[in-house]
Amino acid sequence: MTHRGPMRVPVFVGSAFVAQYPSGGGNFWVPLQYLLGLRALGVDAYWLELLWTRRDEARDREFIDAFRCHVERLGVADRVVLVFFPDSARDDPPGRAEYFGMPAPEVAARARDALLLNLAASVTPPLRRGFARTALFDLDPGPFQIWAREYDLGVGGHDVYLTIGQNLGAADSPVPVGDVAWQRVWPAVHLPTWPDRGSERATRYTTVTQWWTNQYAFLAGETYDCNKRPGFLEVIDVPRRAGIDVELAANIHPGETEDRALLACHGWRLVDPAVVAGTPESFRRYVQGSRGEFSAAKPAYVRARPGWVSDRTVCYLASGRPCVVQATGAECHLPSSAGLCFFRSPEEAVEAFARVDADYGAASRAARALAEEVFATRVVIPHMLAAAGVA
Repeated sequence: MTHRGPMRVPVFVGSAFVAQYPSGGGNFWVPLQYLLGLRALGVDAYWLELLWTRRDEARDREFIDAFRCHVERLGVADRVVLVFFPDSARDDPPGRAEYFGMPAPEVAARARDALLLNLAASVTPPLRRGFARTALFDLDPGPFQIWAREYDLGVGGHDVYLTIGQNLGAADSPVPVGDVAWQRVWPAVHLPTWPDRGSERATRYTTVTQWWTNQYAFLAGETYDCNKRPGFLEVIDVPRRAGIDVELAANIHPGETEDRALLACHGWRLVDPAVVAGTPESFRRYVQGSRGEFSAAKPAYVRARPGWVSDRTVCYLASGRPCVVQATGAECHLPSSAGLCFFRSPEEAVEAFARVDADYGAASRAARALAEEVFATRVVIPHMLAAAGVA
């Protein structure tokens, strides 16, 4: 689909997972990619970020100030609204909230004609009801659909449903989608802010990841584990076997000495993600300064095969950095590319690195080309808006 000039319907990108995690530089880029991409296409777009109290006034202000500092530094402060709820209840009425970046009456006035792109069902009903049209945008396919069968996650309370789960509903994906008409879109990357760095020398494959989340989903007697640790342990010997340098930016607690020692003895370098990727700018520098990405997926994604691709991976691709990542079903829906290799076993991962490093230049160019063809905001967003019924 080709964009044909400015769109009259305003769009608010809704999120509640950025301000609450001040040291998560990668999280920041998820709504930011859509904000920048929408603006580049002439859409009157805003980022609506929600933050609930930690019941510690000093810490609340620290989180608010950190978030506002980031948006100021990146030049998007005039397009970002932070809504702070002084009560921890998720059903806080908007009137009790504190607004930063735009007064509450102005937000309400703009919302009356706007689409809410509700990332991860972040925006709760009291605020959601003020929008002309709402689109739930699932970023956690597989687990989300399982959890939605048990909890109220907004499925049924929106006008349209989007997901990055390209393989949901396929024969090899056991997760039931019921009668929800999920519209499938790819995660997006704003190419102008992620320039090609493939020609620049780099030695280490990296990734930025959580280690523990303590989240699980349960379906038909099966456990869908959302912790990354088991996935990485399955491929722990790959760096040694492939003869590559790997650096893992994972929030492994200093007291987890056994995991730290296990990674070290298998050739993994471990760094603190808050240090190397704790801001939007440092996350971008870290990704672009890497040789490529090597990452396991959550075991839940491997079992559910929803067709998930990481919002982090598309940043590596845009940077011209090849990726070797675990298969989740997305490989069935993407063109074959030397820049994005999927593995189902440690042996396949080793083979993938051999192919990439045999002609790194070609793999780098292929990574960037795939980002341009499939994941660029100029490609993804028109399709997304059409699926949401506002293009």
